[in-house]
Amino acid sequence: MPDLQTEMQKILQSWDQPETTETTEETTVFTTTTNTSRATFEMVRDEPGLPKNQYIRMLETKGHKKASTTSLLSQMIRQGYIWVDSSGCLRPNQTEYKPLKSVTTLKNKAKKANPVKTSKLRTSRETSKEALAAAAEAMSSIGMNGLIEVPVRTNIEVILDTITLSEAHELYCKLHQYFGGLSK
Repeated sequence: MPDLQTEMQKILQSWDQPETTETTEETTVFTTTTNTSRATFEMVRDEPGLPKNQYIRMLETKGHKKASTTSLLSQMIRQGYIWVDSSGCLRPNQTEYKPLKSVTTLKNKAKKANPVKTSKLRTSRETSKEALAAAAEAMSSIGMNGLIEVPVRTNIEVILDTITLSEAHELYCKLHQYFGGLSK
């Protein structure tokens, strides 16, 4: 039976050796079974400045399915491989074809980039006082003070706790006028 000291030395030596496993971030990409995605990108790259429907027709004459090329062009635009200019024509953003990233990979990156903190989310549908104040301030800065009146809803108990005696008397008179009573 080996002694404890030699076993410990073996363990320590194995710890000193660098690990050979690399930790790289995996990205899921579409595997190219046909060359439709490559042909679609290369068509835009080689003949820039045409509308989307013209590329679809040209690729369809080469044997590619219309639905596939339509989808691929939309994905390439969304992922930034190609862009649409002001006249509605497509132009490439890069010179070499790269496989498209899958939708799940893009969603995971978006979740990592913008984590949702549920503790700060409001569950009430009522407008917060801070939001009303911010909206009123923004409207006053652009000259829209009296254009929109936001009804402020509050609890009767809050009104009774915060109202002064003179304001209460004025409210009493207004309510009597409103409901047909006598004002004093």
